[in-house]
Amino acid sequence: MKSKIFYSLTWVTLISIYLVILAGSVVRTTGSGMGCPDWPKCFGQWIPPTDVSELPSDYKEIFLTKRLNKLEKYSSFLTRLGYGDIADKLNSDPHLREEESFVAIKTWIEYINRLFGFMAGNFLILMTLLSLLLFKKDKRLFILSFLTLILTGIQGWFGSIVVASNLTPWTITFHMFVALLIVYLLVKLVAMRKGKNIAISLSERLIILSAFLLSLAQIYFGTQVRQEIDVVSKELINRSEWIEHLSSIFEIHRSFAILVLLINGYLIYKLRGRMMSVTNLLILVLFIEVVSGIIMAYFSVPKAAQPTHLLLSTIMFGLHAYILCRVTIFEKQQLS
Repeated sequence: MKSKIFYSLTWVTLISIYLVILAGSVVRTTGSGMGCPDWPKCFGQWIPPTDVSELPSDYKEIFLTKRLNKLEKYSSFLTRLGYGDIADKLNSDPHLREEESFVAIKTWIEYINRLFGFMAGNFLILMTLLSLLLFKKDKRLFILSFLTLILTGIQGWFGSIVVASNLTPWTITFHMFVALLIVYLLVKLVAMRKGKNIAISLSERLIILSAFLLSLAQIYFGTQVRQEIDVVSKELINRSEWIEHLSSIFEIHRSFAILVLLINGYLIYKLRGRMMSVTNLLILVLFIEVVSGIIMAYFSVPKAAQPTHLLLSTIMFGLHAYILCRVTIFEKQQLS
């Protein structure tokens, strides 16, 4: 009974993490990252204001000072770690010294994003506590749950750095990849529920591993394209001109999409008879992912397509991770 509750909670937690990823993408697409200039509170309140009249007249100066103090501490931390060049870039960035105006819709978009994060964190705490009750049965449940909880805590702390650095591009990319690591650990816990793994050949495992690594690389290239769009969008008002002003990273991302599609098609062909539900879901995700990518490339990067594209890429990563965790090379299985 405890095991059933634990694995059900794992599913709920995984879904909540995906909601956080989706909400984070909406935050970035709408430019709401600085909707709450401080962290963990929002404008110094646990429930943010709905109108500027609820804030003191000098609120811009107050929260700019707080952000700069946090940025100074973070820069010192980077310097001690040997990343003085990054710290210097942060300290010399004039955008980090700009005051942020209150915009209610952006504040609440960012606040909802934080609520999803808070919800996911609480689910992880419950998971870890429950895994303690199952410790004698399977120590891995506690180890993976606790590690995921620690990473989520780091993710929350780093979220404050992302805010303090005014969404500096590299911090957002790092933030994204920590989220993917959390997804991987939760997917591994979900896969453990199934018990005996599916026997495959070494060549099939290499195909799965290739698809997994390619999806990871494609997400990375996607984050680089997104960073360039952030820059271009500030210079060009007309969205139809954004794509043509991107660097070669966009061409790499688009070319990689063909490779990802081909290797996933082959992967689905090889595993369809043994993991029908997973491969069917992978087909659906791939189809919508490709369509959303085409829409962004040829229809002026509509806002709704961006979060969809990112969410589907992370779901595809999760499916690859699940497949990877559910297979065993049959030669080793026969020897045992």
